Amino acid sequence: MPETRVGSVPAWLWYAVGAVAYLSFGFTEMMGSDLWWHIAAGREVLQQGSPALVDTWSYTAQGQAWHNHEWLADLVFYGWVSVFGIASLVIWKWLLIVCTFALLQRGLARWSGVHGAALLASVAAAAIAAPFIDMRPQLYTLLGVAVLLNLCLDRSPRLWELLLLFLLWVNLHGGFIFGLMLLPLLVFPWSDLRGQTFRRALLLVGASAAVCLINPDGIGVFTLPLVYALDSSSPYRSIGEWRSPLVSGGIESPAYLYTLVLAAALAASWVLPRVRRVVDFHPAVLGMALLTAAMSMTSRRFIVLWALAFAALAVPFLALVLRQVFARHLLLPLAVVMLALGVWRMAPYSLRPAVAYHYLTAEYVYPEALVDVVELNGLAGNTFAYYNWGGYLHWRTDGALKVFIDGRANTVYGDQTYLDYVAVLRARPGWLERVENSGAMFFLWPHSRGGGRLIRGLLDTGRWVQLFEDQRGALLARRDQPLPPTLRRPRDSVAADLAAVYQHFRAARYEAALSHASRAHDTRPWDFSACRWLKRSLQAVGRNADGDRVTEDCRGYFASRYLD
Repeated sequence: MPETRVGSVPAWLWYAVGAVAYLSFGFTEMMGSDLWWHIAAGREVLQQGSPALVDTWSYTAQGQAWHNHEWLADLVFYGWVSVFGIASLVIWKWLLIVCTFALLQRGLARWSGVHGAALLASVAAAAIAAPFIDMRPQLYTLLGVAVLLNLCLDRSPRLWELLLLFLLWVNLHGGFIFGLMLLPLLVFPWSDLRGQTFRRALLLVGASAAVCLINPDGIGVFTLPLVYALDSSSPYRSIGEWRSPLVSGGIESPAYLYTLVLAAALAASWVLPRVRRVVDFHPAVLGMALLTAAMSMTSRRFIVLWALAFAALAVPFLALVLRQVFARHLLLPLAVVMLALGVWRMAPYSLRPAVAYHYLTAEYVYPEALVDVVELNGLAGNTFAYYNWGGYLHWRTDGALKVFIDGRANTVYGDQTYLDYVAVLRARPGWLERVENSGAMFFLWPHSRGGGRLIRGLLDTGRWVQLFEDQRGALLARRDQPLPPTLRRPRDSVAADLAAVYQHFRAARYEAALSHASRAHDTRPWDFSACRWLKRSLQAVGRNADGDRVTEDCRGYFASRYLD
């Protein structure tokens, strides 16, 4: 159905309202542990002079092939950071979110003929996907699916458009595999089964698959994502984002299960002749919904794909309602309400890149002061580090601290390496021997995640010495390793002040802790850790009311759900 303007609301207004609404779903707070190594990987591509990388960041896979199928996305990350600064990556994220769902809205509007329906369906998709939208190359797959729907849904795509899309997609993110799975459904000649149209569909699919071979790993780029996604015995599948949404633990989308039930009801209604007469039916959309529903049930990682499928499934029903005479008079109020909701959702958050980046990536959980000590003293060597800190170490030290394992997972490391790490993480019998026999010279771990027990266990052996400790964790070294005679400590920074607060707190020197906490907060009043430690310091000296005001002031910068 051609795209039309229904009622008195112009098309541009629907897209403007959509942009605000989609942006309002761009404030998911998530520990972006992979982001750091993606940025560093872009630098590594330039340093090695090739996208076909070998590992230089670990001591367990040193020199082995690194199957980085996201090398182009990493180059974009590094280039963006080099030009605009690291905090500006929130702008990259917001732009991709708005572009993705605006393109989805455009495709659905063209197909359904009702802009209001396309907006509602696309906003629903953004709401379902929002808990999983962080700063990672996966956003390119969401964008790729939106582009693919625009090119193919209810129209015949040009071959060169598909070739360009998949040539970029295969080097941006492994989700291109889903694009190739979806493509046959979209280009199949459902209503015109002549030999000519069938051969064209085969050409489009075959050529798109062939162009995906233009990547550093060749045919391997097809097998690695599928093995990772389909091998339920892989220990990496125990990572939270790969668990089924039916299993407790990990990120959740509150609307997900409800939309599954609603989608099933909508799909079932197409069996009725009366529904088929008034609702446009597209077999490709039903196939996409079934495919993504099955994928999302096996892994919550795929809920973002289900979100797009649900929007495509729901839009013809929404269009049917909004085409009714009584509903046409509600189109302008609908646009106004959606705009108001978007503005209301964004109101508690800051659009300042430095503030938003700090909270959206949980920047405050990474070992800034600990790595400052490493850099100040020129420390280098094998480091048994916390998994989620590995990428941060790569970005900050560029391989000076070589890790046991990190978030690159099975693209670099074998299953046994991960299992050994988990044994240490959970302090299973023999964990200490695993650390010491691994060849680690340093041990870097947060206080959380059982870190206190691990740190004490190593120090109790007498073979390890603590070099530095702050509120985030501790840096230990083998006693027999050569170390600087005098360890330099970071000074005159927020990280240094927060480290001092923690050390004074440990010694019950609360007035001194308050002095450093106040200075950190004055320098960076929106900093999560500065807010927390200033509140704790004020409470420690009996100023509870002042401590509560600190939290409220900090919420004025960014309404983080983790601030208390």
